[in-house]
Amino acid sequence: MRTPIKDRDHKTDIIDHVNQDHSDELLTIARAHSPDTDIHSARITDIFQEGIQVSITPRGNQDPYDAFIPFEIEGDLEEKILYSAYAAIVKQGGDLSGSRKHFFEVTGKTQLTTHFTRLTLRSRTPFPEYYPGYAYGFILKTLKGQPESPPPPGKTGWLQQASNRFFIWLMKRLSSNSRQKMLTNINKNVRLYTLRKAWQTTSTDGTEYYGHVDIFTHGDSPGSLWSAGLNAGDIILSRSESADKHPHLATGQALLIADETAFPALAAILEQWQNPLPPVVITLSALAEEQDYFSEARLPAGTRMHKAICPADRQGEDVLAIIETLQDFDTAWGAMEADAAKAVRHHLRNVRNIQGKNNHTKGYWRLRTEKKT
Repeated sequence: MRTPIKDRDHKTDIIDHVNQDHSDELLTIARAHSPDTDIHSARITDIFQEGIQVSITPRGNQDPYDAFIPFEIEGDLEEKILYSAYAAIVKQGGDLSGSRKHFFEVTGKTQLTTHFTRLTLRSRTPFPEYYPGYAYGFILKTLKGQPESPPPPGKTGWLQQASNRFFIWLMKRLSSNSRQKMLTNINKNVRLYTLRKAWQTTSTDGTEYYGHVDIFTHGDSPGSLWSAGLNAGDIILSRSESADKHPHLATGQALLIADETAFPALAAILEQWQNPLPPVVITLSALAEEQDYFSEARLPAGTRMHKAICPADRQGEDVLAIIETLQDFDTAWGAMEADAAKAVRHHLRNVRNIQGKNNHTKGYWRLRTEKKT
């Protein structure tokens, strides 16, 4: 039995989100449920109450085939898919704590605007060549030092594997509310911050790798207090990292939308713009002076900027009002408050017909349950 999902927009949101932003996790799920371990790619084509329909493409010139992967727990769709990913990672001996640990030394701190703090970080290993939207999951603490040789990513030891198996066993038996509380507690001291820029210097002593991480601060939130307390020489740690992908912006007329939390990602996208057509940009902020963040950014010639000064609970309304004044566009990228992003994403899909891979409009934070980080 395969029961259709009644809320088609919600189902499509999940399909697009997983296919766009979690392709590695989806590949892991496919490998755990397919006779072929040498898989080139996988993508969700449909979701039912009982499981996900996945199109799997083996390496080589073989044709893709469909596989139905059943869910193993009760809960909402996001929980079911998350558990499938965790279980697949553990089954294949992977590490649940994230892609890898990354240590940084703080070499400088600058106040860009009233609420933007820039950290200059030095790393022993290279930053990504394409950094727009690249995010690190920083642990909100400082360290006394860093290991001489950080452990490489890969298979975990037997003790960690045993711990991971227990974690999966426990998740399967907890209620949905208890499961969500446990995951919230695990991640309560971790915040995602975006790499604004990366470069390297070379001297007789070798190559050093540097990056800027710009943090939008606000009151006494944990991330704001952590960044305020950092000083040159401090060692900080990220436990995971993730790339944002923008190949859909290379052609056609693009619309870009960002609130303050996404200003660093947007500025980097604009500075590495490859599309011959300049984009249309909507920037959102609660205070007008935060728009000064873009004063140092190199914008593509002909960029059309629309600035909206509004409280967070009016982001969606103000963005949609601006979109109503715009002519047709082909692709979109946006990052803002989650409910606002949902309203804009659905409008782009259902009214402007911006579908699937061309509609990357996501929530960076949620107003109802947490403060901006």
